Amino acid sequence: MGPIKILLIDDDKVINFLHRLKLEEVIVDCVVDEVLGGQAALDYLTTHEECPDVILLDLNMPGMDGFEFLEEYEKLGKCVDKSKKFLFIVTSSQRDEDKIKVTANRLVKGYFEKPLIVNNIKEILACF
Repeated sequence: MGPIKILLIDDDKVINFLHRLKLEEVIVDCVVDEVLGGQAALDYLTTHEECPDVILLDLNMPGMDGFEFLEEYEKLGKCVDKSKKFLFIVTSSQRDEDKIKVTANRLVKGYFEKPLIVNNIKEILACF
């Protein structure tokens, strides 16, 4: 299997940077791409031929938030039904209704609070 391809979707450059560092520290063989916001993520997915293996999605973003991204991502159809493609929420939201809403989505494999920690990354790796 080649490197694990990961897409970080967050509106905060610093959070993306910190998550990239943590991912690269724990997952030796990975390629991490970052985008700022939901619309940029959809643009990324439509312009890149290969789908990421893992998408880490923030919920609270200006413009297109994580909830809207999930709706559009499902409509896009690309990468959605591929085996070994996983989407995780990584958010600062502590609202129970947010967690219930997104974890009910068939595409969401897990829900983590920011920032990512080693145990979160191990949970992601366990999917493979």
